[in-house]
Amino acid sequence: MKSGFLQTIAFLFLHAICLAQNVEDSYRFTNNFSVAEPACAPDLLQVNALGSCTLGGTPGAFVADNLDCQISRTVYHTNLNYGLMYSNTAGTVSETYTIQMYIKNTRWGKTWARIIDFSNGQLDEGIYFKDIAGSNDRCIDFFPTGIAGDCPYFKLDKYYLLTFTRNGQTGVMDVYVNDKLFVSYDDSGKKYVGKTGVPIYIFRDDNEVSCESGEANFAFLSFTNYYSSQTLVSKDYQNICSVANINVSADFSIDPAAVCGNKNVKVAYTGVLPSATGYSFHWNFDGAKIISGSDKGPFLLHWNEEGNKKITLTIKNEACGKEISNTKPAYVSFMNISVDIDDSKCDGQATLTVNPKNGISPFQFSIDSINYQALNVFNVTAKDYKIFVKDYNGCINDTLITVKLNGGIELKTISDTTICIGQEIQLLTTANVTNYSWTPAAGLDNAAALEPFASPQQTTQYIITATDKGCSSQDTVAVTVIPEIKVIVTPDSDIPPNTPFQLISSSPQLTGISGVSYSWSPPYGLSNPAIANPNATLSASQVYSVILSTPQGCSGTGQVTLTVIPPASITLPDIFTPDGDGKNEMLTPITNRIASLNYLRIYNRWGEVIYFSKQLSQGWDGKTHGIKSDSGVYVWKMEAVTTSGEIVSRSGTVLLVR
Repeated sequence: MKSGFLQTIAFLFLHAICLAQNVEDSYRFTNNFSVAEPACAPDLLQVNALGSCTLGGTPGAFVADNLDCQISRTVYHTNLNYGLMYSNTAGTVSETYTIQMYIKNTRWGKTWARIIDFSNGQLDEGIYFKDIAGSNDRCIDFFPTGIAGDCPYFKLDKYYLLTFTRNGQTGVMDVYVNDKLFVSYDDSGKKYVGKTGVPIYIFRDDNEVSCESGEANFAFLSFTNYYSSQTLVSKDYQNICSVANINVSADFSIDPAAVCGNKNVKVAYTGVLPSATGYSFHWNFDGAKIISGSDKGPFLLHWNEEGNKKITLTIKNEACGKEISNTKPAYVSFMNISVDIDDSKCDGQATLTVNPKNGISPFQFSIDSINYQALNVFNVTAKDYKIFVKDYNGCINDTLITVKLNGGIELKTISDTTICIGQEIQLLTTANVTNYSWTPAAGLDNAAALEPFASPQQTTQYIITATDKGCSSQDTVAVTVIPEIKVIVTPDSDIPPNTPFQLISSSPQLTGISGVSYSWSPPYGLSNPAIANPNATLSASQVYSVILSTPQGCSGTGQVTLTVIPPASITLPDIFTPDGDGKNEMLTPITNRIASLNYLRIYNRWGEVIYFSKQLSQGWDGKTHGIKSDSGVYVWKMEAVTTSGEIVSRSGTVLLVR
């Protein structure tokens, strides 16, 4: 009869299809059943199922729930044998329409649960959730046609965006679950067509076969008079958090929201309405002069007075007079900046004191536009600076100044560097004075030179001190010395054949040194010869060398020998000749890496054990109970323990020849 069709569909967002006037009646269940402004549709109504169903105390209630997009909000829960009625007085749902629901089923009811009824409760044919034997999940059923789409599919306690969209020209209804096309249903018989003034019922059952209801939480429900394409449905699902929770009809942008100085502001409508006509736009710009723009805008505005401003947009539906308003703040500042410079000190620095005029405190100050501070004082050296001031509302203004120091010492040496032991580096330095010295002198060719060569034997921090007119200045450079590199590698090892074995290389002298490179040779058998710890996979023994090198040219070498050990084995010869000639008289196990023998059994052709031993060194002399056995083929079985503790079992035949 009916079919399970779970979560109701939700959303329609940017649908604007030309030709006819589009209608979008959206309901978000924010503690009411009202249509989202400025639409003209009447409220949804709570209705009980027809027939003799047992009704609960209430049709439903507004409850708190967590949506899939991590939003906690109020939704509407409809109880068993109740539902919602959309009046359809304007004929929004006719032959071409889209019905969307964003719902979570919380109880399936019995076998059938009605989703949508187009018959005003008079007919049993409709769209249902339907159970299937052996499953707690549900299917969609277009009664009386039958189940359509994946089955079973729909689960309890999971939100789905369900979209039912019918093309009046083709007679095809497309059903989407989230953003995927679930099924296309041929409704050329017009079973699922709405009529003006005939209500559309959601989750309420008919009178013909009653009590086919379920329970669900509704976060969004909408009815439109146009067909929705795959692109529109996908956009709705991608924006479900916004569409289900936010009415963006009266949204607009302000650029910039904080205006610094004598600048203009651009205001533009960014909201979404079902149609381009039928609505009037009323703006309040809080005393701004309108330079250009009308209706939706964009507007170009200018305020002659600073301060906090408010921009309000009110949209009115001319058909029914419903309105929606939105107010956003803007801020106008005519802030100016003055800077006091104190360059009287002889330490090579000046003090800047920044003084904002106008604007709203507290202020923040910066000399690089990135790092701001609450203190308006900066200690700087001689150069050009751009001073930035940000007020409480984020308004930023800047000014350019030049700092010139009288008698200040300018001194700068190279940045910290790294060398290999035995190398030397020149300490390139600039200064605007002629008196300077380096400490310590160890490792320098001339501690009194401006740019000496340094070749220290260990890591050293050098300090250059310049003096002039009773003032002094210092700069430092740390020369890190990499000592002779000792390479630690994997110890020589015995390894099994064709099994990855990790090689390891390191050097305590290279701890903290970046850019170290590794080179293993030969590269044969290595996973990557250019990394510190490659894997070696060998079938034959190999000696590897590794060179560790730094960007400074320091290097060290290590070496490791890998010996491939064949696997453990035990067997017997194929033939032996106990004929008394002194050659090949005993049948003795041939072993490799075998620790002990659990047993060796020899069988005659009748399956009788004629020899048994637990000694590796003991063999069969070809006799049974002291009597020479006949020439022929004998079966043997052995079990032994390898040197690594593994148990190996072998069997075969041996030819005895006399």
